[in-house]
Amino acid sequence: MKFVFRDIDDSGSVIGTSLLDGAFEFPRLVLKRSALEHNITAMAKFCTVHDVSLAPHAKTTMAPAILRRQIESGAWGMTVATMQQLRACVASGVARVLVANEIVNPRAAEWLGRTLSTYDGALEVLCLVDSPTGVARLSAGLEASGLARPLPVLVELGSAGGRAGVRSTDDALAVARAAAASSALVLVGVEGFEGILGSTTSADNLVKVERYLGQLAALARRLEDEGLFADVNEVILSAGGSTYFDRVAAVLGAADLRSPTRVVLRSGCYVTHDHSSYGGPAPLTGEPGYSGLIPALELWSEILSTPEPGRAIAGFGRRDAPFDCGLPVVLSRVPAGEPGCTLPIVASVTGLNDQHAYLDTTAAPELEVGDRLICGILHPCTAFDKWRKVPMVDDHHRVVEIVETFF
Repeated sequence: MKFVFRDIDDSGSVIGTSLLDGAFEFPRLVLKRSALEHNITAMAKFCTVHDVSLAPHAKTTMAPAILRRQIESGAWGMTVATMQQLRACVASGVARVLVANEIVNPRAAEWLGRTLSTYDGALEVLCLVDSPTGVARLSAGLEASGLARPLPVLVELGSAGGRAGVRSTDDALAVARAAAASSALVLVGVEGFEGILGSTTSADNLVKVERYLGQLAALARRLEDEGLFADVNEVILSAGGSTYFDRVAAVLGAADLRSPTRVVLRSGCYVTHDHSSYGGPAPLTGEPGYSGLIPALELWSEILSTPEPGRAIAGFGRRDAPFDCGLPVVLSRVPAGEPGCTLPIVASVTGLNDQHAYLDTTAAPELEVGDRLICGILHPCTAFDKWRKVPMVDDHHRVVEIVETFF
């Protein structure tokens, strides 16, 4: 039997192979097809029911095979944060991309303008502005590119102590007027990110989030009153990370502008979800007509050592698993002596080195050297970026596709 290394140099040869067969190098990030497809369908249904659009953040996966599934399921476009991510989306055939960030390098703006000209209307890109200086630098690059049509931009509203974005209505008006005065730009809406205000669904955080979203809607109404959206067919209101997208749909959906309005969510993590990084019930949980999101990623590894009672060492670490939102969660094991089955286990990851995980096995004396360990992960955005090829498996752990990432 062929041994499959981490880079899966011959993707075709592993299709149909079971992870239980022992032919794979571990550790290995694994994507469950049924959960992925469930989550994509659930989010598409949510957006249809609530009359909002979806531009999922591509940085979660940077995987064309997944981006295509999201677009085919009705996504309005994709969201990115960097020019490299934009380039990858364009190369993957995405026709509409929202750069949820400021482009302040005139040479980057010039590249963007030339790229848009090459696609001759078949590609739409939008980006953010939050200062007259940024407007000027973006405009200069676009003008140098010779782009014949204005680039759509949204004013970004930030929050005190947060990241980018204007901090007051007066600042927003100054930026919007600068954008409206530029022949290289057209102001199409407002944008914000409520996720910076909290990471859990506690009552206090929900109050802060809804207050901020109300300010975003009020800003849009003020810009409309100033006549700054006069040149567009619809006004775009965009927010919505993975924790509060239901609140975004509710608050921005009731913004009550006179102009036709499109609410664009940018949730990315929904596509694979995770094992409880949301600090409370995730959106869709308990909502009538939905079964909730399902974790679609697992990290498989091997037990390398059981050096002392109550401790085991697994063969994965910071190079393999996300740890910024919490350590991986132990789910089950594949006994070395019974490679055809998975069994539940009570153990916990207590620490990580670069390539090793420390496990508390006080309640799991049955764990042995050679067992395979299956863990859930927290925060998919820092899971995919560690892997170039990720096996997608069916419900019997058989590989059905190799998903490539482009970070």
